[in-house]
Parts: sequence; C-alpha cells; structure tokens
Amino acid sequence: MVEDYFEKGEKYRETYEAHGRNLLAINNAIENYKKALKLDQNNILCHYRLGYSYHLMRRLMEASSEYETVLRLDPPQTPSEEFFKLSLKYAPRIFVNPKEYFKLKDLVAVIHPTKSIIAYNLFWEDDIDYPGDNDPSDHEVVWIEFNKSKGKVTGVYTYFHKAILFTEEAAKDADIHDQRARINVQWGEHGSLPLGWEKLHPEAIFEKIGKRIKIKNMAQRYQELSKSIKNPHHPLAKDWPKKFVGSYKNFITFTKYIEIRRFLTKKKMVIISQWPNAVINRYFLNYNYFPKKQWPKE
Repeated sequence: MVEDYFEKGEKYRETYEAHGRNLLAINNAIENYKKALKLDQNNILCHYRLGYSYHLMRRLMEASSEYETVLRLDPPQTPSEEFFKLSLKYAPRIFVNPKEYFKLKDLVAVIHPTKSIIAYNLFWEDDIDYPGDNDPSDHEVVWIEFNKSKGKVTGVYTYFHKAILFTEEAAKDADIHDQRARINVQWGEHGSLPLGWEKLHPEAIFEKIGKRIKIKNMAQRYQELSKSIKNPHHPLAKDWPKKFVGSYKNFITFTKYIEIRRFLTKKKMVIISQWPNAVINRYFLNYNYFPKKQWPKE
C-alpha cells in the first residue's frame, strides 16, 4: 500500500511538472504522499517528495518541515578537506553572454554520498522571464560525474528548461582543461549548455507518466527574446533590458568567464548529501528559490 500511494503521488507530481501549475494534480500528489507516510512515517524518499511538492507550490513552511525530517532521518555530512578539494577540482568553467544582465549570486555544491557525482547548484539574481514570481533568484544545476580512482570526469549533465542535456564532447573538453568542463549559460534565462549543445534536440522526460515534451531550442528562444522579454512593463522589471539586442550569433556568444571556485572558497557552501534541495533550504540559503531536479538520473 505504501508503494501504491507513493507511485500515485509520483504520477500526479510529474503531471504537475509536465503540464504547468495544475493545482488538482499537485494536491493529489500531496495527499497520496501523506497517505503513504501514515503507513510508513520514516520513509525518507516520501518525506522528501512531499517537501519538494510543497516547495514547488511555494508553501515554504511545510516544505521546510518535511526537509527537516528528511535530514533528521538521513543526516548530511560536513565534507573533509579532501572532499572540499574534490568540489574545487571538478568545478565547471562557467561562461556567459557578454550582455548578461543578472549576476551569479550563490553556489552550493552537493556531493552525493554513495555515487561519484557532484551537483553544482547555481543561483542567479533572477530570470528575465519572471520578475513577478516572488523568487529572488533563478536556480540552475550542473552535474559532474567522475571516476574517483582515475580522477577524471566521466559525464557532464546540465539543466535546460526541464530538459537534462548530456554530450560526449563535454567530458572530453574537461579532460583537456584539468577536469573542468565548460558550461555556456543562456542570456537572461540561464539555461545551462554543455559543449556540443548545438546538435541536441532538448526534451523533458517524465517517465512515471510516459511523457516526452519538446523544449524550445536556442534558436527559438532567440526569436522570442529578440522581440521582447515576457513581462517588459512589470514594475520589478523597470531596469531590465526589454529584449536581447543583437544577432543570433551574438546570442550564442559566451565569452564572459565566471570563476565559480571563488564562491566555493569564500562561502564554503559544500556538503555531502543525497538531498540537495533539503540541505540548500535548511543549511545554506536564507531566501527562497524554485527547486529543480536533484540528480540527472533519478
């Protein structure tokens, strides 16, 4: 029965994430997770999914309460100097468009406790599409998979508007740049692009409901953003650029380098946990953010 309720919750949650803010779907997800927890109150994954669902709805007190339970049942580990150096070693090289308006404000590196993968959670000042969403940041993720014994990057994954991108070129690029993969960041919206992104046809995959959704590619995003941002007259966007000015070639130019190692060294927001959104919420950030997928393969 626990698994049945949990799986129903998963399907409703994916329906919500795939098709937009359908309150009926997310409320059904929450109710099913709660029913599962009545039968198994120490089910960590169920507590996490319930907290994540609340977080998606910006019901922060309830999300934080569930995240607290997750971290009580599965406490995170403070990284040793060895693990901290690991987060520095594999920190990707971030390149943005020279016209990028928003600054990178925070970075949290979450090291998986049993798998050789690090989630680099990037928090930009905002997203040019959403001045009125009440989130004072734009959360994006880059995952670096590595072979610990060989000290080499084996996989680079990025979050791009619900899609997870992966290319073979990205790991090869890391190998010739001291194991630091190059990540290009889209103007204004901050979709993260691994080297070789041009050949990809991004899709968001929702396995529980058997749904694959095509995601707008960079050319399509340029067509929209070169005409206007989503809410050009919103009061909070009064100082923002009203559109991207320049050619498509200008749009896909990424020449401004951001050294993210300085964020790791300065604030030391590095931790070992299976639950990135929970530790970010409870240990590191004192402002809200929109939660994204924890790991590229869940």
